[in-house]
Amino acid sequence: MAQIQPSSLVKVAREAGVALSTASLAMRGSPLVKTATAEHVKAVAARVGYQADLRVGSLMARIRRTKGAPDRERLAFVWVSATRAETRRDWFCKATFAGAKRRAEELGCALEEFWLHDGGMSAARLEKILVTRGITGVVFSAPLHDMEVTVEWNWARFAAAVIGNSEFHPPLHRAGHYHYRSMWTAMERVRAAGCRRPAAVLHEPHHRRIHGVHQAAFVANHPLPSRALAMARFGWPASVKEVRTWLAKTKADALICVVGVDEVTLEALRESPGLKAVVTLANPRPGLPGIDMREGLVAGSAVDLVVAQLHRNERGVPAHPTTLLLEGEWRDA
Repeated sequence: MAQIQPSSLVKVAREAGVALSTASLAMRGSPLVKTATAEHVKAVAARVGYQADLRVGSLMARIRRTKGAPDRERLAFVWVSATRAETRRDWFCKATFAGAKRRAEELGCALEEFWLHDGGMSAARLEKILVTRGITGVVFSAPLHDMEVTVEWNWARFAAAVIGNSEFHPPLHRAGHYHYRSMWTAMERVRAAGCRRPAAVLHEPHHRRIHGVHQAAFVANHPLPSRALAMARFGWPASVKEVRTWLAKTKADALICVVGVDEVTLEALRESPGLKAVVTLANPRPGLPGIDMREGLVAGSAVDLVVAQLHRNERGVPAHPTTLLLEGEWRDA
């Protein structure tokens, strides 16, 4: 069993010539402590052999969960490309933030929203706001529009993580959906339904954002490897008639859709000769089975990554960024 030594931090504070509260804040990387003071405290801690105890960290997290909102540690949730209006109407944004907020509260933290490029905000201005408010934990949303995101901050002040698979500079820890596995699961499902010639409609921007893994999984698991590439296309044809012409040409007996399908198109697809199944990799609903990406769970996992860094007193750009991929869940019609 780990031995808890409550006097260790007291010794660090005494040796460093600072108050116990200052030593505690310095070891947690709080922006409320001057950089020079924090470095001095950490140097003393290293010299006297002080090490934070994981069990103590867990105990403090439990104590924070019992406090009222004003006393809880606050985390920032930063929307990197969406406007405030978009985040209020888009289902993906709402599910993402709800999951992050729920997990933050379970861990005893409050979560505050910020918009990186909305209402005159900039990266430099947001950094100053977070430092002033004493916020050191930051969760960055998945971008709705950008392929790559760059944020120029003094990263030594923050513990951060990214949601999604888009490129982020500098590279941080991230939590994302396991898109390769989702396509693989869909292929297994249509095969179990007796389909031997599945086709797929991919989405070009999303394809690039996730580094082509949908297409890779489609080709790797296709019953007809030599025909796989020809049976995947980017974007919907211009009309329902063209959709059905394409399906007839490929002789597809199943269709996997990466993006959502409107009711008119879905009804036309059901009437296509030889088509036994239509499934989706995004937002399944009655009549359209497929993968629930569990956006809230992914966002909550990004919160976990941030809080874990705070517990370990880690700040800055990680030397070895971790990518956590979460599988979706199949939903039948």
